[in-house]
Amino acid sequence: MFIDMISKRYQKTKFVIITKKKIKNKNFEENIKIIYQGKILTIIDKIIKLVSLKNNNLENILMKKCDATVLIGGSMFIEKDMNDTKKRYFIGGGKEYFILGVNFGPYKSVEYKEKFLKVFKNASDVCFREKESYKLFNELSNSRVKPDIIFGYDMSKYIKSSGKHAVFSIIDCELRPGLRYKKSYEKLILDLIEKFSSIDYKITLMSFCKNEGDEKAIESIIKKINNIENKKIDKYFYNGNIDEALKIIGESQIIVGSRFHANILGLVMNKSIIPVAYSDKTINTLKDINYKGKIIDIRKTSDSNISDIIEENMNYKLNVNKYVKTAQEQFEKLDIFLNQKI
Repeated sequence: MFIDMISKRYQKTKFVIITKKKIKNKNFEENIKIIYQGKILTIIDKIIKLVSLKNNNLENILMKKCDATVLIGGSMFIEKDMNDTKKRYFIGGGKEYFILGVNFGPYKSVEYKEKFLKVFKNASDVCFREKESYKLFNELSNSRVKPDIIFGYDMSKYIKSSGKHAVFSIIDCELRPGLRYKKSYEKLILDLIEKFSSIDYKITLMSFCKNEGDEKAIESIIKKINNIENKKIDKYFYNGNIDEALKIIGESQIIVGSRFHANILGLVMNKSIIPVAYSDKTINTLKDINYKGKIIDIRKTSDSNISDIIEENMNYKLNVNKYVKTAQEQFEKLDIFLNQKI
């Protein structure tokens, strides 16, 4: 969706992406060039790294041929390895680079933050998506904060409620740093499924990302559902078809969002949401937009009681129109730069 938005916004600009996985998405505009780094390019990349005196790789060489580099995403800066400085994103032969829509952390060490203070300082623009991340770097004159980019995605053609339908976005707790709540998370989801089923809701268990274990987690949950044949339960595995996935979300009435962007999509589509947070990024973002509904934090055992969750969130909706507009300001500095290049 990030790529889709940026390519449509700047249709006179050519974007180049290197990916180690084949992308099947047909939504992308013609101005997107995808370079698939298969076995041959991977070998070439390793050779470049071995013989280069400047720590070069394919990405860095490509950056030098472009006018600028754009890092657009969400949780791009999670401390997993002290040696992981994301340096490859920012060696562009002195070219400009823009960092959009990100949050910082979770991180454990001061050294990790200090490394990225230097990276961010040299960027043309750093626009965070929540205030807590911005506070860590607000000393930088090039840092800003605006609502998450996906608030600005045009959802109008997807919104069509089909009655009592709840979409559950599911995650694999085992793959997240510091999270070991698989059993309690699965119990929570199963309890919510049982609750919704008891009031005749159709339920769709949705995977946003196979590589991060969503599909595996869904299959694990389904195996534990009692009498599944008597319940209106479907599963949907996203495979790159943005329109198809957004249509399913748009037809729902309620989103049970373990994924950060499941909640954002639900809010933009004017749905009721039940956020299931596994990190501070969801909680911080909802706090920034003054969300007053119930938030389940799976890191807290006290949040595992669902007795009041359904009633509290069934009809609660937050008008996010003003954030839909201000989210466009994530692109403010890039607008100026690319308009100069067009």
